[in-house]
Amino acid sequence: MAELTNLYNERDLFVYLQYLRLKTAKDLNDHNVEDIKSIKEEKRTFSGTFKNIGKAIKRTTHNYSGKETSIDISISSFNAKGNRLISRLDAANLVYSLFQDNSHGLSKLVFACTVVLDSEYDYKYEKEGLEEASKLLFGNPFELGNIKKQLEENFNAVSPTSLSSVQKGVLIGAAAVSLAGVICLPVILGAGAGASAAATTAALAAHGFGDMQIGLGVITMEAMLLGAALTGATYAGMKLYNIEKVKKEFKELSPEKNALYLAIQLTYIQRISKTINTEDAKEQLDAILKNMNILKSDLDYYLFVEKEGTKSNKQKIKSFHEFDNRLIKVLGL
Repeated sequence: MAELTNLYNERDLFVYLQYLRLKTAKDLNDHNVEDIKSIKEEKRTFSGTFKNIGKAIKRTTHNYSGKETSIDISISSFNAKGNRLISRLDAANLVYSLFQDNSHGLSKLVFACTVVLDSEYDYKYEKEGLEEASKLLFGNPFELGNIKKQLEENFNAVSPTSLSSVQKGVLIGAAAVSLAGVICLPVILGAGAGASAAATTAALAAHGFGDMQIGLGVITMEAMLLGAALTGATYAGMKLYNIEKVKKEFKELSPEKNALYLAIQLTYIQRISKTINTEDAKEQLDAILKNMNILKSDLDYYLFVEKEGTKSNKQKIKSFHEFDNRLIKVLGL
């Protein structure tokens, strides 16, 4: 199945999961519409009357007709984009090809975050749609829901705003899609850790992330920043040009994106603490915390020495402190 990744990429899998969630919503709503479409007046029995009343209440309460309109609009929007749609079999094989060798599930977790944070379409029946996506991605219906719950709890712990209340375009349009670029990080930070910006851009474009709505340069640097922090490679091995670019990107990162990145790191720590042996977990946690200190020291410099972005950097520093408090709880200390 290795040759499958030569034909398709992470973007194809992401699009297929979008399609799957929309299709699930359509199928469920169509079933509900049919189920309560007519009230059988000829059944005048006591039980039949209450059954019909129940259907009428259900129809009014859940507004299936309104959902149908919204679902159809989302599906039309999806179709209008001319997305390449792979088969379910290819999607399942692609999951295996992309993530079978993923150390500690980092790339798969980051990819899962792009799925649960995706708001490109108005997903009705969100829970059921994520369950179907989770079956394909993890082999069980609950994993994406668990990740979503952990991510929301961790974000709420480090940010003064809730994840659901933050404008979706801010987090998703500019952050979640860039997170998917972290899947390419081994290409960028492996043997070619000092890759030029052009080479990095080309690597991401080759993996299908060159057609996003925001500038690819921003995607590249944010992906490198988050990915490096998670993999214990912050600034290490990068050329001076890339170091300065990443530092600049981090300095300009919004408090919301900063909180999102911290929440993802907390979620990653939660997972590795339960799925890998103690020594490996210690090594991973040590690398993450060392990089957190590097990034935090940069914030201290920008705020206290340069006195730049005072309001924003104060919020970001507070999120780093809340990260420590949340980590104590996550690790049960």
